Amino acid sequence: MGRVVFAKGKQGEFIKKILRVSKVNVGDLAMVANVSSRTIRDWRREKFTLSDEALKLWSKRFVIQVPTTTKTVPDYWYTAKGARKGALRRMELHGPLGTSEGRSKGGKMSQLVRKLHPEKYANCILRKEFVIPKLSKDLAEAVGIILGDGGISNYQVKVTLNSDLEGDYAEYVSGLFNRVFGETPRKHQGHTNKKDVNICVSGANFVKLLESIGLRRGNKVKHQVRVPGWIVDDQRLSVACLRGLMDTDGCVFLHNHVTHGVRCLNMGMCFSSHSEPLLEFVHSTLARCQYTPKFNRTNVYLYRGGEVNSYFAKIGSHNSHHLARWREYCKKKSF
Repeated sequence: MGRVVFAKGKQGEFIKKILRVSKVNVGDLAMVANVSSRTIRDWRREKFTLSDEALKLWSKRFVIQVPTTTKTVPDYWYTAKGARKGALRRMELHGPLGTSEGRSKGGKMSQLVRKLHPEKYANCILRKEFVIPKLSKDLAEAVGIILGDGGISNYQVKVTLNSDLEGDYAEYVSGLFNRVFGETPRKHQGHTNKKDVNICVSGANFVKLLESIGLRRGNKVKHQVRVPGWIVDDQRLSVACLRGLMDTDGCVFLHNHVTHGVRCLNMGMCFSSHSEPLLEFVHSTLARCQYTPKFNRTNVYLYRGGEVNSYFAKIGSHNSHHLARWREYCKKKSF
């Protein structure tokens, strides 16, 4: 169905002429054109353009000559015109589409509008702001936990623990992160392993904060991550970071072996990692604490039961699973 375009003011005059000459009312015109009376009134006050079909029906029924100054256009003829105006206005505000300049200008305009009218964006997710924490033993331990069982992506930090064995430790880690970073982590079940519990803090700015204190996003083994220098240079902070590393990537075990033909049962500790800088840090920190660690390609060991006891007495652990195993082995060995 096409539309008939009259000169301004002529469409209303034409409909009034039909009503006057033919001596009919609006309802009659509506019936002939198969439209509502309201539509006729809208056409008469030129709110909308007249349909070509209605004009033909009226011309045939009332034998009225159609003005020669009209022109017929297809339905939605105005969309191209409106779209062009809209595109020009959009380019004026935000720059050309598909260019870096246009995207930059559009982004700046969007940020400006959000700042000027924040009430309109109540449900809009904006980047959270995080305050850089003070360099402390708690922060050093949190760094050790992240370097141990944690992972840093572009938008999230996640620490994965075993919910069955380390449920209490997961609560401790969540509380530690809240104290250090001022952010309560989310906890959820692992997707592939239902026994995993993931402790997550999300935010691009949080990832940048961790990078500012010496951590690195991405694959820890590929990047051969290391402990930040501000921790390495301070013995107290090194011990706190060591505790975080051992609580996550460490274990307590009984070493069953034969010495001089005699079977012996010794208690030991082991830290495992495929990052050489982390292995070197654990080895050197234990040595600085007057222990005698053994070092190979992927593990650092403490083999002497007395040194393991000293470790738990002086350095300690916040992982209840490690503490329970240590106490169990102490009973077996009668230390």
